[in-house]
Amino acid sequence: MIISAAAILACNPRHPTADTTASKLTWACQTFGIEDPRSVAAMLANYTVESGLLPNRENLLYTTSARLAKVWPSKFGPRGSYDPREYVGQPERLANLVYAGKLGNGDAASGDGWAFRGGGYPQLTGRDTYTAAGRLIGYDLAQQPALIEQIGVSALAGCAYWTRMSSADRLAQAGDIAGTRRAVNGPAMLGLSDMLSIYRRVRPLLQSAT
Repeated sequence: MIISAAAILACNPRHPTADTTASKLTWACQTFGIEDPRSVAAMLANYTVESGLLPNRENLLYTTSARLAKVWPSKFGPRGSYDPREYVGQPERLANLVYAGKLGNGDAASGDGWAFRGGGYPQLTGRDTYTAAGRLIGYDLAQQPALIEQIGVSALAGCAYWTRMSSADRLAQAGDIAGTRRAVNGPAMLGLSDMLSIYRRVRPLLQSAT
C-alpha cells in the first residue's frame, strides 16, 4: 500500500508537508502491516479529525472562563473546585490540572499533564500511553515525549496505536468504519460525521494504489 501526497491532501487540503507525510506514513503502514485500503483510509480519516494529520501537541490555551467551564465542568463548573479565571491563558497549568492522576500521570505538581498532553497524529495522551507506544516503535517517549512532534515518529506511533493499542485495524478490516471512531476517540465518537466524510474522499485514492 502506497499513500500518495494526493491522499494526504484529500484529507487536509492545506497540509503543509503532504509529500513527506505520505512517505513516512507509507513506511509506517508497511512496518505495522496495515495493507487493507479500508483500514488505511479509516486511519487517515480518524487522524485527520484528531490532528489534521499534523504531529501537533494539544493546544490548551483557553481565553474565557465560560469555555473552560463547558469543556471541564467537573473542574470549573458550578460544582467544580477551581476558579477558571486562574487557568485562562495558562495552558501548561491547565494541562497539569485536568490530566493529573490520569493514564499513568502523576499529580499536578509532577508536570506530567503538560508533558504527556495529546500529541502526534492520534493525539496520544498520558504517560502510560506514551510509554506503551514508545516501546512498540523503539523510541523512549516516556523520557522524550516531544519526539512525538516529529513526522516519522508520529507516523510510527499512529500505526502502532491503530494496530496494537486499539481495535481500530480489526474493525476497519471487518467493514465497521464508524466503529473505528469509537476505538480512537472513545464512546463520545466526536467528529464521526467528519471522519466518515473524509473516509469517503480518500478511500478511492488508496484502493488503486499498490
